[in-house]
Amino acid sequence: MKILLNRSPEEYPEDALTVRQILERKGWSFPLIIARVDGVLVDRKDWDAAPVRDGAVVDLHHLLSGG
Repeated sequence: MKILLNRSPEEYPEDALTVRQILERKGWSFPLIIARVDGVLVDRKDWDAAPVRDGAVVDLHHLLSGG
């Protein structure tokens, strides 16, 4: 499948992955990540089930906090 991840093309051999699987493949384990698939915000509790299919536009952003 081909997706657009943070405005960059990505390709995976599977037909679909979950948000969690993409994060694991990228090695991203930051505590404050927001996920959006095709413009829809995906709640953290749904990452294991939220499908990402061929052609999806995925935005994964690490939020920074501090003063």
